[in-house]
Amino acid sequence: MMLVLLVMRQVEEMMMRFNELRQDDKEDRSAQWSVDDTRRPRITLKHLNKMRNMKEMAKVENDEKIQNYQGMYSASAGEG
Repeated sequence: MMLVLLVMRQVEEMMMRFNELRQDDKEDRSAQWSVDDTRRPRITLKHLNKMRNMKEMAKVENDEKIQNYQGMYSASAGEG
């Protein structure tokens, strides 16, 4: 029971972090430009931190999937 609650709490925390990091249309100005502007938009520290956090979240999710698959498809101790 405690393990289930712990896993549920971790999932809730990850979902909260994911919701914070998801791309927001109102902040996305990559497609906006004027005819006389030939420069690319600046990448700020905010952009870099957001990309780093998104990459970390993807890595954590991938590691969890791998652990889940290993648990599902690994041979149990009684077999063999």
